[in-house]
Amino acid sequence: MRRLLPVWLVALGLVTCQTRGSDADAANADVLRIAQSFTNGGGYNTAWKGSGTPAAITFQGENILAAGEGTYCCGFTFTVAMQAAVERGLLGEKTTAQIRQFQKEWYGATDQSRERLCATAMTTVGIGQAISFEEAKPGDFVQFWRAKSGHSVLFLSWVEEKGEKVGLRYRSSQSATDGIGDRVEYFIKTATTQNPINKERTYFCRLNPR
Repeated sequence: MRRLLPVWLVALGLVTCQTRGSDADAANADVLRIAQSFTNGGGYNTAWKGSGTPAAITFQGENILAAGEGTYCCGFTFTVAMQAAVERGLLGEKTTAQIRQFQKEWYGATDQSRERLCATAMTTVGIGQAISFEEAKPGDFVQFWRAKSGHSVLFLSWVEEKGEKVGLRYRSSQSATDGIGDRVEYFIKTATTQNPINKERTYFCRLNPR
C-alpha cells in the first residue's frame, strides 16, 4: 500500500548559512534517513505523467501533489526535499504560492529552471544553496545530464578509480530499479554505460541547516 506522507509547517526560523565538511555530513543525515524510508521499487512511471511522488504532498492544508501512480526522479527527490525542509523548519514563512512555484522549478517546468532544476528551485525559494562538485556530500541533491537525457537524484557517494572520481552512486527513481532504488552511473563510457553523465552539466545543491 502506498504510504501517505502529509507535509505540514513547522514554525521555526530560517537559517541561511551553508554547511561544510563534517557539519554537512551531520546536517544531511536526515535527508538520507528520509530517502531510505521509502521502500525500493514500487513501479516506475515511464510516461512521466502525474506527480511521480511516492506520497501525497500537502502544505498549509492544501494539496500540492497527489501520490503518483508509480514514481519518477523529480517526484521522488521533491518528496524527500519537502519532508526534510519541513523537519528543519525551513518553510515557516513560505506561502502556498511559493511552494507551488518551488515544485514547478524542481521539475524543470519553468524557463529559468530547465537546466539546473533542483539547484535553481532551492536557491530561488531561499531554502538551500548550489554547491560545487568538489564540495558534494552524501545527502546533497543533484541534477545531471547525459547526452540525451537527465536525472534528478540524491547523492550517496563517489565511485573512484586511482583517486579519480569516475562516477557517482545515487538514490532516485528510474526504470533500472523499477521505481525507487540505488544506482551507479559513470562520467566515462564503460562496458555497461554507453551514455555517460556529462560532468560539466552536473549540478549539486544542499538544503540549509535548521
